[in-house]
Amino acid sequence: MSQATKTLENFLNAISQMDIESVQSMFANDVTQLVPFAPAGTPDKITGKQAVASTFGSLPQMFKNMNYSNVEIVETTDDNFAIGFAHADATLTNDTPYDQNYVFYVRINNDGLISEYREYMNPVKLGEAIAQLTK
Repeated sequence: MSQATKTLENFLNAISQMDIESVQSMFANDVTQLVPFAPAGTPDKITGKQAVASTFGSLPQMFKNMNYSNVEIVETTDDNFAIGFAHADATLTNDTPYDQNYVFYVRINNDGLISEYREYMNPVKLGEAIAQLTK
């Protein structure tokens, strides 16, 4: 198992446990988070550890829990790059159920920290969840 594969697996496990501090510690100082299909009003690119860590720090304000299933992590020929697929069942802080399918791309640096994180999901579902929480 490559270091990138292990890092992605640990990252998803930490989110499932809502261990935000561990998630935040996995980012390199120059990390870039890309969300190509971000819902309207949310950024599709965030750069720097502080900004990305802040984004993940807000997860408990949106979700009571996040449980990944059908997790598949694919090793590539590049030991510093992994791709993952997962289904998430979660509960929003207003007790509304939320489910989503994700594709994750993770690139790590030589220190094993995440230097690039890409997340693909259905932006309509995420936008609806955000709207429910901001009513």
